[in-house]
Amino acid sequence: MILLLGELFNKMIILGVNISHNSSACLMIDGELKLAIQEERIVRKKNFTGYPKKSINFCLNYLKEKNIKADYAVLTTRFLPAFSYKIPINHFFTIKDYQDFYGEKFYKKKLKNENVENYIKELIKKNSNVYNLYVDYKKFNHKNIFNNCNDLNLEYLKKQTKKYVKSYSVLDHHTCHAYYALYGLEMPKKKKIGIITMDSWGDGRNQTFWIKYPNGKMKQISSSSECQVGRIYKFITLILSMKPDEHEYKVMGMAPYAKTEYAQEIYENVFKDILQVKNCKIIHKNKPRDMYDYLKRRLSNSRFDNISAAVQIFCEKILSELFTQIYKKYKIQYFCFSGGVAMNVKANKVLSDLHFVKLLNVPPSGGDESLCIGGCYLIEKKIKKPISNIYLGRTIENTTFDQLKKIFPKKFYEIKINVHNKYIAKLLHKGEIIAVARGREEFGARALGNRSILANPSNIKAVRKINDQIKNRDFWMPFALTILKEYHKRYLKNKKNINSEYMTVAMDSIKEKYDNIIAGSHQYDRTVRPQILNKKRNIKFHNLINEFRKISKIPAILNTSFNLHGLPIASNMNNIAEVIKKSELKYLYLNDKFLIKKK
Repeated sequence: MILLLGELFNKMIILGVNISHNSSACLMIDGELKLAIQEERIVRKKNFTGYPKKSINFCLNYLKEKNIKADYAVLTTRFLPAFSYKIPINHFFTIKDYQDFYGEKFYKKKLKNENVENYIKELIKKNSNVYNLYVDYKKFNHKNIFNNCNDLNLEYLKKQTKKYVKSYSVLDHHTCHAYYALYGLEMPKKKKIGIITMDSWGDGRNQTFWIKYPNGKMKQISSSSECQVGRIYKFITLILSMKPDEHEYKVMGMAPYAKTEYAQEIYENVFKDILQVKNCKIIHKNKPRDMYDYLKRRLSNSRFDNISAAVQIFCEKILSELFTQIYKKYKIQYFCFSGGVAMNVKANKVLSDLHFVKLLNVPPSGGDESLCIGGCYLIEKKIKKPISNIYLGRTIENTTFDQLKKIFPKKFYEIKINVHNKYIAKLLHKGEIIAVARGREEFGARALGNRSILANPSNIKAVRKINDQIKNRDFWMPFALTILKEYHKRYLKNKKNINSEYMTVAMDSIKEKYDNIIAGSHQYDRTVRPQILNKKRNIKFHNLINEFRKISKIPAILNTSFNLHGLPIASNMNNIAEVIKKSELKYLYLNDKFLIKKK
């Protein structure tokens, strides 16, 4: 018989499920996160949108092994209209599909209250192999495509989990963002804390502001459905012929290359008067009827780098205004921030630099993938433990030497066994680029040492090599830096001790040390998106970098995600082998034991 763990040990078990953009699932036990994974890692569809069946099964398998039952399963968005969830399955959409969707074929017709049924049928036909389990697309029409799909989601979740879950709840999208922001990282217990959430859209809202009082009480102060910051950034991504909900980071990376005066002029003429801050929320000031069309027309004669910089200025200024107003009205100096907009590391830098901000915490990977975790924190009533371990996904199979010989044939690969960090550090120091895969995979969008590609951060040639031969990335995109916590202030400006363990806040580099980390920085403005590595978080990764430090005198490494362009980060041995075989990667350091070298 399956028993409730709570009945045995007075512990609460919660299964969190996100069925929106970047679908995911997690398992929390007694306030501590035990498992968390995005569906994209398993089904190999970047930014997967849909029902995360396999991620849920990953969590259920744990319950089965322990012969226990969860107290709750939570869905972390109350309202999912069919047109935004079931129709544009994001990972199947090309840039042209997005242009049609936000242009003539859907939204403009919707604004005119015209029938969009033909366009829906067109999408269904095109995406005939969509990962969908239970919705009959034939029944969609102009009216019911705006109906809530969550009743179907909940029904299917109950069918999948009924043997292992006692109760079910459906939670508000932005409330889950807020609880994740507050509890994902450790915050001062006796301080008044401001919590801001912001994204493109969630449950009919796109921004909230909460206060956590010293007595533990948490109260929502304001919310807005008019905060278009995330949506505008998304539209600019599309206008620049990049994929929205995926390539916004490319826009952010391009921004520093623009001439300030040109970017400022675009900001003044196009962006400045769209939104305003009032009563601690962002609302419309001058709202275009069709935001995408407005931006496309007004920016038609502007250069792409200046557009990128202008929208980044817009984002930074409106966020700074919001934080400043909150400070002036409520005297709050401690903040946490989550939602898709909180993934903008350059804006986070600007916010953390505000004179009144004593602390800005941005939890790891704060987009919709983290909603499942926020939902667990919301339901958990007794204990809420900050995330201490982000390596929460699938583990690499315990592969033997004989198994590796079959995966990597002797004709093409050399396999060494019992290889130590010191040897790897020597290769890195010589300029070699090495993929590292060990243990359980990181949750979220960032590679944090268990599924990473590493290089000497002082070797600028490594940037082009990784871009051209391995990642097929745009030339202007910077790489990230993992740096040992005990040395990071020698290289990075971090007077306020901002927590950037998960690459969530950009920082300025120190001029005298910059050449040592140039390849792991943005080479135009010399900022760094660091993983400041605490030894307790990943001792094996820490030990490797420390060996590199002993040889190079540099306590840092260039760190980028272990994947092929357009695909999720490698998850298991099959994915790992695929990246090695399809790229020009020469070395793979596997499970801190095997070194596979391409001949």
